[in-house]
Amino acid sequence: MGVPIAIFVVCFGGGAFASSRWLPELAGGLVGGLAFLVVCGLLGAALVVVGLDIYSMVENLSGSGVFSREFNGRLLAGELTGMSWQAGSLLALAAVVYLLAPRAPAAEEGAMKQAA
Repeated sequence: MGVPIAIFVVCFGGGAFASSRWLPELAGGLVGGLAFLVVCGLLGAALVVVGLDIYSMVENLSGSGVFSREFNGRLLAGELTGMSWQAGSLLALAAVVYLLAPRAPAAEEGAMKQAA
């Protein structure tokens, strides 16, 4: 029970940190800040989906010792397809929110980079 919780915490924290670190700046204020938080959360959630699905695949494949290789291949293919759809949907939603969010003006963006 502890392993999936650890995977969730590490993947969500890593995804949110990485996206907050490397995404270009959005406009300040309520709308820009909220969009930035939503995008970071969605990217973290997409990484959680990938991490937990990989854990699920490993558990399913390690418990299916009596089945044939063909069955294991089909099981893996089905799990990878599901993971792609789930994570891809979250990534697409994050991209839509990011692209619709207001951008930081060029002068403000340069000042933010110099302050950091």
